[in-house]
Amino acid sequence: MFLTQEAVAAHPRLLSHYRELQANRNIYNTHHASMLAANRSHMTDEMLAANAFNGFGQEFWAEIDKQIIQKRREVHGMEILDDLLQVQTVLDIGKTAKLYGMVGDIADDVSVSIDGQAPYSFDHTDYDSDGDPIPVFTAGYGVNWRHAAGLSTVNINLALDSQAAKLTKFNKRLVSYVLDGDSKIQVQNYPAQGLRNHRNTAKINLGTGVGGANIDLTSADQKDVIDFFTVGAFGQAARANKIDAYDVLWVSSEIYANLDKDYVVGNTVSGTVADRVKARGKIKDIRESYALVGNEFIGYQRRQDVVSPLVGMATGVVPLPRKLPQSNYNFQIMGAMGLQVKRDDDGLSGVIYGADLA
Repeated sequence: MFLTQEAVAAHPRLLSHYRELQANRNIYNTHHASMLAANRSHMTDEMLAANAFNGFGQEFWAEIDKQIIQKRREVHGMEILDDLLQVQTVLDIGKTAKLYGMVGDIADDVSVSIDGQAPYSFDHTDYDSDGDPIPVFTAGYGVNWRHAAGLSTVNINLALDSQAAKLTKFNKRLVSYVLDGDSKIQVQNYPAQGLRNHRNTAKINLGTGVGGANIDLTSADQKDVIDFFTVGAFGQAARANKIDAYDVLWVSSEIYANLDKDYVVGNTVSGTVADRVKARGKIKDIRESYALVGNEFIGYQRRQDVVSPLVGMATGVVPLPRKLPQSNYNFQIMGAMGLQVKRDDDGLSGVIYGADLA
């Protein structure tokens, strides 16, 4: 989703996204030069001065792109997306959804005989399919045309200041989508859902009522916490989904504070409660996220066949064509991303969400 050297090395198909981004930027420079050439004879000296720069060069775009990478870490919840991008699936922009097949059941009549003549069937498996949309995220910002001289070199901050503010909004929307999807987006009857509300996410009700675990992980004592993650609802869900271990469990700051307390046996401190949970539970790592609040957690196996951001277009910025010399300089932030949470052929999930769901 972000054009870093590490991401391109791990996912070479991102290179085509980069080439398309640069092509759009070069097209703008050509269009800008054509617009000035067609109108130069009609322009006043003041208009010529305000349109004196010769397009946006490599120095300008290097600063723009550097800020896109830096700003992605400044929004709560982006740490979850950043972690999942290790198993992103890079697609062409023409893909509006990614579907996958699920193999159904087949007869279990395997015959055992001496002569091999015992009857057996020749049935075939059925197939079902599931999928997730890949929406486009867009936002814009601009710079007044009279300040254009400052765009070319030293005063690039005119663009960077506006971009920084808009990138914060843009990245917050990405986080919202990763967590909760978007109820307005649907492709081929497949809804846009996030980690918390995806139909394929295993869910635990931490609240009271029928089927509820009736536990507040922000304040429960160490025994109740450890029991929950081992023999209680969490451990049961992990075993039911045949999980060897979740790679990461994201928890709210309130839960993290409770898990960070000393684990005491008798009068001896033996690490933290979190250490004990990781030692006995099916969890490799426990991390804090301020995108989660109160009695809430998300866990997953970090595997592409379990959960994967679907990247149709890496986040990039392009300038929009100017029709007149006094038109403002407007820029478009654009990226395309969905989220796929899968169940396997047996209906098992490697993603889990817990909260007061009653």
